[in-house]
Amino acid sequence: MSQITKFYLAEFLKTQRYFIPIMILLLQAHDLSYTEIFVLYAIQSAVVFLLEIPSGVIADQFGKKASIVFSRFCLIPAYLTFAFADTFWLFLVAMILMGINKAFKSGTHKAFIYDYSEQCSDDISFSEVIGKGKFWARIGEALACAAGGVIAARYGFNVVFFFALAPAVLNFINALTYEKIEEKHKISKFKLKSHFGHIRDSLREIRGKKVVYRIIINAAVFAFCLEAAEKFFQPYMVQAKIPIAWFGFIYMAILLVSAFGSRYAYLFEKKFARNSIANVMGWIAVIPVVIIGLKFSSTAGIFMFMSIIFLRNVRRPSVITELNCHIPSGKRATILSIDALSRALLALAFLPVIGYVSDVYSMYIAMLALGGVLVINQVLFSIPACPDDGETSSLQVPGSTED
Repeated sequence: MSQITKFYLAEFLKTQRYFIPIMILLLQAHDLSYTEIFVLYAIQSAVVFLLEIPSGVIADQFGKKASIVFSRFCLIPAYLTFAFADTFWLFLVAMILMGINKAFKSGTHKAFIYDYSEQCSDDISFSEVIGKGKFWARIGEALACAAGGVIAARYGFNVVFFFALAPAVLNFINALTYEKIEEKHKISKFKLKSHFGHIRDSLREIRGKKVVYRIIINAAVFAFCLEAAEKFFQPYMVQAKIPIAWFGFIYMAILLVSAFGSRYAYLFEKKFARNSIANVMGWIAVIPVVIIGLKFSSTAGIFMFMSIIFLRNVRRPSVITELNCHIPSGKRATILSIDALSRALLALAFLPVIGYVSDVYSMYIAMLALGGVLVINQVLFSIPACPDDGETSSLQVPGSTED
């Protein structure tokens, strides 16, 4: 099996999360309020926040493959804990384990793919690999969602985590078989001074390039708003009296459309500048969020939620490729981890607020607030054009030198 195929297999296996269409309902079934649910996600984000930059440095300096293997291992005890959880505190333990997984995988796998593409594959672009990977991820997630809704309706919410264990173990084994890549910055002995020096240099890289920090801020706000909005989808469908067994099939339909959008997103980059694609999608996302907040009919609301999930999945490849083109390989995993850290920081600070607003007022008021934040994000932090953006398929970082 080629390494590129292993990338695609990893994307497919990591999305065999049969709990996606019922996760919020699982927590509500154990008497958790919106505030408690959003606090769980906020604490998970705190774990990601604390580990994000160190995990990126570890990946850059000790090896990206080792970081990927560790992140996938963490899912195994996480899923087992979810399977038996029935209290806030057990759910908290599971969320923390998943937070560790997120911290060590965020940015690192993409950085590994980018480096592999530069070193070992001249006939395929990073953007194409990421786009096709997203395609297989959405296909896998769609199939898992369809199965998850039926499993939950028939056997109960917690049981779906037992089904998720097998692909998690397989993906862990898949990571162990990854090919070695040249990592010039990998070190065998940890030095605290070098550790903080690497972080300092990466932050200087961000401060020195306006386009880099604007991309990071824009991407973080966009991701936070749409991920927060998506958490209301399952309670919304309950209010719309949709049978739980159908939840998975609705998610399946959304993700199949998203899969094809991600699969061919790189083709748009051959015709349009990446920053233009990202900015247009940023504005489009405001529409469904505000429409839901205005309490449109149930059917219209479901289609609006579908578009939210679609935009969240399809926009990411263009944003990540644009960011990668402005940062050197030796700092790539760390800067991509800083990108993920900024999303975690937003979640940590504002998810409890969104949950509180939902409990005190309603989820519709919370949706309107999220729509307002999206507008501010596009006004203040729209992604500027890159002088070399026309060369969208190139893997070279314009105007940079790699240490």
